[in-house]
Amino acid sequence: MSLALNDLLLCCRQLENDRATERRKEVEKFKRLIRDPETVQYNRHSDSRQGKYLNWDAVFRFLQKYIQKETECLRTAKSNVSASTQASRHKKMQEISSLVKYFIKCANKSKG
Repeated sequence: MSLALNDLLLCCRQLENDRATERRKEVEKFKRLIRDPETVQYNRHSDSRQGKYLNWDAVFRFLQKYIQKETECLRTAKSNVSASTQASRHKKMQEISSLVKYFIKCANKSKG
């Protein structure tokens, strides 16, 4: 496994961290790694049926777990809060949505 893919795997595992601050730090790293030319090149030629390699399908499963964790945190948070807290929660939902769109964009570029 290449260094870039190893970094991506470690980053994906950190997206599952129980601490929100750790997950938040990894998101920017995740964005950088999924657009890295070495990652894109490797994933372009990877066979998604081979479970022993990191591929776009596996990365998406990590992303899916991250989204589930973040939405669960938002869902279980107190509902009667200040307007600024509600705004920051809304912003967080938009960031999650934008991360999914960005991932799809990067994955689609590599398939081309």
